Amino acid sequence: MPAKEPQTVILVSMDGMPWNLISGKFANTPNLDRVAKKGVKAEYIKTVVPGKTWPTHQSFLTGLYPESHGIVSNVFWDPVYGEVFIYEFDCSNFDPKFYNESEPIWLTLQRSTTNKGRSGVYFWPGFGGYKEMPSFYRKPICKLNCSDVDPKELPNLRNKTRNFFDNKTETFPDRVDRVMSWLKSDDPPRFVALYIDQPDWKGHSGGALSQEFKESIEQVDRDAVGYLLDQLEEESFIHKVNVIFVSDHNMVNTSSKRVILLDQYIDSSTYTLTESGSIGHIWPNEGKLDEIYNNLTRPKTPDHLTVYKKEDIPEDYHWKHNRRIPPIYVEPDVGWSVFMSNATVEPGKWVRGNHGWPPQKAETYSILFAQGPAFKVGYEIEPFSILDLYPMMCDLLGIEPRPNNGSMSIIKKMYKEEESPTAGQRSVVTWSSRALVACTAAVVALISL
Repeated sequence: MPAKEPQTVILVSMDGMPWNLISGKFANTPNLDRVAKKGVKAEYIKTVVPGKTWPTHQSFLTGLYPESHGIVSNVFWDPVYGEVFIYEFDCSNFDPKFYNESEPIWLTLQRSTTNKGRSGVYFWPGFGGYKEMPSFYRKPICKLNCSDVDPKELPNLRNKTRNFFDNKTETFPDRVDRVMSWLKSDDPPRFVALYIDQPDWKGHSGGALSQEFKESIEQVDRDAVGYLLDQLEEESFIHKVNVIFVSDHNMVNTSSKRVILLDQYIDSSTYTLTESGSIGHIWPNEGKLDEIYNNLTRPKTPDHLTVYKKEDIPEDYHWKHNRRIPPIYVEPDVGWSVFMSNATVEPGKWVRGNHGWPPQKAETYSILFAQGPAFKVGYEIEPFSILDLYPMMCDLLGIEPRPNNGSMSIIKKMYKEEESPTAGQRSVVTWSSRALVACTAAVVALISL
């Protein structure tokens, strides 16, 4: 029976770790398999729309759909601020105004009036966008002093900030060692979020079935998963902490043979394309929305492309009630890409990897492996949403969750006994009219249209 007291949680995200190409199916992952034997494995978990790094990682820590937490893609336009948000290499990534619609679990833990605790965050996407920082963190280094930059000047400066993420030069064992140093401190964190940026890069550059992607999967399993487990065992932490390994998306092959060029169907001077590739965000010039939509949906328009006006985006995407959602959203079939023109497409023949298509497709699912004192041993759980991790982690930490879209109905089966390891069941807000009432005025008024 789980302990009736708050527990420690380590959440490890491995960017792009595929659910269907591990455990000997393509790559060998003996350390993830080791976790499955000693803990819990999900058949797969469903991500959010879009299956991109920044919105998904924000959903992990808030339990909210992107339309509610506001980070609606890796790149998006905010019509109120009149600015583009660009993930990772941009000063906008450090600007709190883009993140002020939600509170991540590490911040809730630090602010909790009951079971307050310290947190540690290692390069988790978006963590630097809050005025209050984690108790322990490794600060990314930007090549610009963002406080001195006029946001309107960012488009002219972005090439200089493209490579600020210096964690890419640190080995996976070095990253684990830093986390272990936090756990061994006199007043250690009770929640740690560790981000590993591979095998995503290698999947993008080589494709989902490339040798370099396979080698990267196996390196992450060995040098991140395996090394962390070994260090936890060596320090006698392995039976004291709950370790959860996840990924934000799968990886799918794309090709130069599966490209849709928008300017073959619509006048490029009539719109701005703020996101492209596996999805497309179209912001029409004033008075051009219907013209663009009609040109993309009339006969002889591109196959393999679905076009939505914002108000027609399916409700089960949970990606429409936010001012940052574009007036026209275009969605190529899985494995297809959409770009503005030939000028934005790599020349020649190529095969690459990508992600971002809706989670209703099996090709987009991701992984979960977990072990620790709260979890069953050798148990495979049915599929569930990544949003369900948030209320479970709050439960393990003994803190009251913020309004969220997660549910404990399936994920509680991971527990050694199907009851909360902390006292009492906590309320969970699901996406419904009840959720809209329960959410703060900020969520409804500031980001919803």
